Amino acid sequence: MRVDLRGNKLAALVAFVVAAGVSIAGWSNVPLFKRIDFAVFDSYQRLSPRTYDPQSPVRVVAIDRAALERFGQWPWPRPVLAELVKRLQGLGAAAIGFDIVFSEPDRTSPEEIARSLAAATDEAVVGTAKDQTHDMIFSKAIVGAPVVLAVIPTDTKVGGVPALKARASWLGTNARASLNGFGGADVNREVLSAAASGVGSIALTPEGRQDGIVRRVPLVVQRGEMEIPALTMEMLRVAQGARGYLVRGVTSPSGPRSTGVKIGAIEIETAADTGVWIRYSGQRAARTLSAATLFSDDGSSLRSEIEGRLVLIGATAPGLGDIKATPMSSTVPGVELHAELLEQILSGESLTRPDVMPGVERVSALAIGLVVALGFLFAGFFGGSAFALSLVGTVSVASFLIFRDQGILLGPTVPVLAGLGAWTAGGLVDYFGARFERREIRRQFEHFVAPDVIAEIAQNPNKHMTPGGEGRDLTILFSDVRSFSTISAGMTPQELIDWLNSYLTPMAEAILEEKGTIDKFIGDAIMAFWNAPRRDPDHARQAMRGALAMAKAMDDLNEKLQQEGRPVAQFGVGLNTGPCSVGRIGARKRLDYTCIGDAVNVASRVEGLTKMYGATILVGEDSAKGAPDFALVEVDRVEVKGREGVPLDIYALIGDETVANSENFQVTKTRWQGALQAYRDRAFDEADVAFSALTDGSLGGPARLFQQRIAEYRIHPPHENWEATFRAETK
Repeated sequence: MRVDLRGNKLAALVAFVVAAGVSIAGWSNVPLFKRIDFAVFDSYQRLSPRTYDPQSPVRVVAIDRAALERFGQWPWPRPVLAELVKRLQGLGAAAIGFDIVFSEPDRTSPEEIARSLAAATDEAVVGTAKDQTHDMIFSKAIVGAPVVLAVIPTDTKVGGVPALKARASWLGTNARASLNGFGGADVNREVLSAAASGVGSIALTPEGRQDGIVRRVPLVVQRGEMEIPALTMEMLRVAQGARGYLVRGVTSPSGPRSTGVKIGAIEIETAADTGVWIRYSGQRAARTLSAATLFSDDGSSLRSEIEGRLVLIGATAPGLGDIKATPMSSTVPGVELHAELLEQILSGESLTRPDVMPGVERVSALAIGLVVALGFLFAGFFGGSAFALSLVGTVSVASFLIFRDQGILLGPTVPVLAGLGAWTAGGLVDYFGARFERREIRRQFEHFVAPDVIAEIAQNPNKHMTPGGEGRDLTILFSDVRSFSTISAGMTPQELIDWLNSYLTPMAEAILEEKGTIDKFIGDAIMAFWNAPRRDPDHARQAMRGALAMAKAMDDLNEKLQQEGRPVAQFGVGLNTGPCSVGRIGARKRLDYTCIGDAVNVASRVEGLTKMYGATILVGEDSAKGAPDFALVEVDRVEVKGREGVPLDIYALIGDETVANSENFQVTKTRWQGALQAYRDRAFDEADVAFSALTDGSLGGPARLFQQRIAEYRIHPPHENWEATFRAETK
């Protein structure tokens, strides 16, 4: 398939530039791209959620509507929570995590009630034994139990200092600077913190949560010089009886960063800030128990649900306000997120986004842009489109399959936008370039090619036109007015222009009517050709029809000129067929669609011979072979100027197929062939008589020329090796 590479270069260049721009924008972390990737990842979670195992070692004890109906409005008296801890510990819970911060005193505690009454009545406060306060009751239940309390890191420097139970140890580079930093923390009352086995953060504000959807959770956050582990980490530590945890750090080109966390026997791969992507399974009824059920009986029936499990206690009732948005739903209790994270860590079915992924995405965008550009360059719009759409589809499918099967987050946004952007930009350039090219084709050919031919060429320029030239057999026509200098001598310039326009217009129309291409007007001369730009296997036949149409138009024009009192004229037409180079040829800033080659020169010489032979239309032998059923008569064998030693048979074109089948033409042709054969056999007397009988017919001009030659040969006979070939000394 031939492709106009120069015509596609701009589309290819623009396609690659757009893809490169998208890639650069990706390196710049354009927020829009990130939001689109997040939305895509969310859709993947919904299409392929994490498989939920009902036997998962994680349970949620919910403060739900049923529990509120039993124990009253929240917050409950802390002795109720103390009893809840006791029951869970008695049922064998491996760790008990509260997704609740107890930063204020229990308002239902007797001393708090007395204090409130005293403030209202100015009465003295009634004392309460310290070990009978609700906080003390709750703390006694916590002591010795695997309880982990929560703290909430805050951006402002308010609150207290978390009473951490375990410290982070850095393995490798200390990458504290890469952690999410907070100015303060909302902490539990001191008596409770002191009794707890663990204290962890319940921060759910990782990177990418601008839209309110929780996708990542940091396992370690920073407050000043203090690293605070997540609630989930502390529960895993307490359940394993580990003393602390390790954070792995490395030094990267962008600075220190963490790579993972180790808690006892559990290792977790993390992002630079210890963030972990949550692979959600969605809310599951099997995961949750109502707090009310723990008090419904002695709890023996619940042992199988609690024993050895990590139990989270948190609010799920909508009115309590602890509602988060996840990729699965916009109304998920916060405690469910911690449960999902624990399940993910313990099952190993996690999500990761390796540090190389952004680079892979940007490089993929460049690669896609390059492939699409090459498609536009070598295969045009449809090739570029095929590459773009197939690559975009491949990236999209691959991104989902890698998510589903490997749990790896490969963002499709940058490569897909690069592919679509390259395709759109290249397509627009191709479209408007094609429109411009069609407009230029119409402008260039509207006066030289028939309208239906222009329309066909404009639809597919590459099929019909090759910039720089293409080898193709053409039939070339030259025509010239006889004695034009004499005609023009008696006219003013304006009269001459009017006369030329009167002549050239019908000649051009005759050529166009027969699907010819007018190459140029040279004063009164015309050059035209057939079989380009539109291919025509019968180009020789069509050219002959064009020449005959010109002769008919010349007769009609002379009749009109005679009536108007303007000079009449005769013309000659020469046709020749042969290989040429045809295409847009010329200077860089001035290209014309034309043809060059030896066949063109021969056509010009054949037209020149019409003056000598007194014939209206002469045809070269290769053209004659293209229409053997036309009324053609071999006139002579000639060596034209510039092609010495290469004889050419020339034919007089008398008419089309109808004329060829007429009795009159058949008689004339037979007589001519006899006269020509006698001439070639040196039977000059016999030939002279035969030619004299033809001087008044359609071959009168050639017949009289041969009579003149015979008269000369009688005086100066030809040499012994004479082959009856005439050598033309002039053009």
